[in-house]
Amino acid sequence: MNTPLRLVSLSLVALLAGCGTEISRTSEVTGDTSPEQESSGQGSADTAVEDDTAVEDTTVADTTVEDDTTVADTTADDTTVADTTVDDTTVADTTVEDTTVADTTVDDTTVVDDTTVVDDTTVVDDTTVVDTTPPYPPAVTVLNPSTFPSPPYLMWVTQTAVSVRWETAAAEPGVVRFGYAPDALTAGYSEGVSRTTHEVRLEGLLTGSTIYYSVGTEAGATPVKSFRTAPADGAGDAFSFVVFGDNQDGPSNFRGLTPRMAAYDPDFAMSTGDCVQNGTRGEFRSQLFQPLTALASTVPFLVGAGNHERYSDSGASLFNEYMSQPDDEHCFGWRYGSMFVLFLDTENSVDPGSPQHICIENQLGSEAATSATFRAAVFHKPPRIEFWLGGRLAFPASMEAPQVRNILEPLFASYNVNIVFNGHNHLYAHTPELPNGITWVTTGGAGGTLDTQSFFWRVGTWPEIDTQISEFHFMHVNVVGSTMSLEAVAANGSILHSFSITP
Repeated sequence: MNTPLRLVSLSLVALLAGCGTEISRTSEVTGDTSPEQESSGQGSADTAVEDDTAVEDTTVADTTVEDDTTVADTTADDTTVADTTVDDTTVADTTVEDTTVADTTVDDTTVVDDTTVVDDTTVVDDTTVVDTTPPYPPAVTVLNPSTFPSPPYLMWVTQTAVSVRWETAAAEPGVVRFGYAPDALTAGYSEGVSRTTHEVRLEGLLTGSTIYYSVGTEAGATPVKSFRTAPADGAGDAFSFVVFGDNQDGPSNFRGLTPRMAAYDPDFAMSTGDCVQNGTRGEFRSQLFQPLTALASTVPFLVGAGNHERYSDSGASLFNEYMSQPDDEHCFGWRYGSMFVLFLDTENSVDPGSPQHICIENQLGSEAATSATFRAAVFHKPPRIEFWLGGRLAFPASMEAPQVRNILEPLFASYNVNIVFNGHNHLYAHTPELPNGITWVTTGGAGGTLDTQSFFWRVGTWPEIDTQISEFHFMHVNVVGSTMSLEAVAANGSILHSFSITP
């Protein structure tokens, strides 16, 4: 992700398409960006107040302000207010109509039209930001996202937030417009500074809701798309997702799979890594984001980094730039509904005492993990591989991952992990539930050259594996209650293999 990350928080108490319900929006900005605000008769400047300021026909009613400051049941008609100070904020020389409030910082409260008080409002730089009237200016022109080096894509969705990403050829201040109806994108945020790689995290969204958005500039915007925020952890809602891996160096194959993934209308997607062949900027554009746009413009995704992202970029700096993921973006936990998912990076050490090993234990031991119905893991290298293109000569020790069998598998078993998704091996492989309770799935058929099941390509024999299919594919998964149903879907839409698990 870019540093610093730009944030905007939307706290809407009713649908933007609702029936006149009062709305408050709060914006939180870090780093070098600031939200655009439009004036609607509400001041936010440090104005000094002189004596004998006239307040005409202004009613302030039933409003309680914390820190021992109370505004209550006061009806003023030609009333003189002199030298009034609220919480070290002086209001002065201001004729107030319909309770205009100037630069008033109030603990955990926002003053909205006609003195409605809404709790838990973020105050930034002593300015409480509320919904503007009129709403955020609409775009004048329609932008074609296919002309972007990286079309809009969504990442890291939670119950109340999502990251919106895109890349432009020319540096410009990016703008995201969003709302709860496709014809009412009344909220908006401008990055305020020119850049080519854009990253805006929207926060304060309603849980389990459909959000509509577009990206662009002050003048232009892409066609409106939508996504869904995550349900509450304990809601028990059914959900679905897709998993893919190893699309590197096969953009035409990958481009054929992504519309089929999108047709399932999944809630989110996960990648097992090797999104690109060598880790160059051109490859991230042509091999990942351009083919993925049919899915990722409406379905947020997360990635477990592979080995190919580092081939020409040993520090995975471009991976870090393009991705928006929790923590260090390589080892993190993520909760969606009844499922907890651990993402890790098999290019980093998992030895006991290593930072990633500590991360794994912290995540799997967290309340988010232990309270989940299902615990899953996503990372690149699997514990067992039988076939590899080129055979033993093309399969050095660095391509195998004995640490996954020797360290991670028993560690996962101790934390009751149910299922693990891997890539690396360019085929589909299924290892049914082992005595330790773990089911392993290799899904490495999203575009890269396939590993065929030839005698000459055999590099191991693992009786734990019961099914292997060398076809381009992805995984489609449904979770309903305590049952997870999985199917490997071929490029032509046929089902290659299916199974289900219960905790």
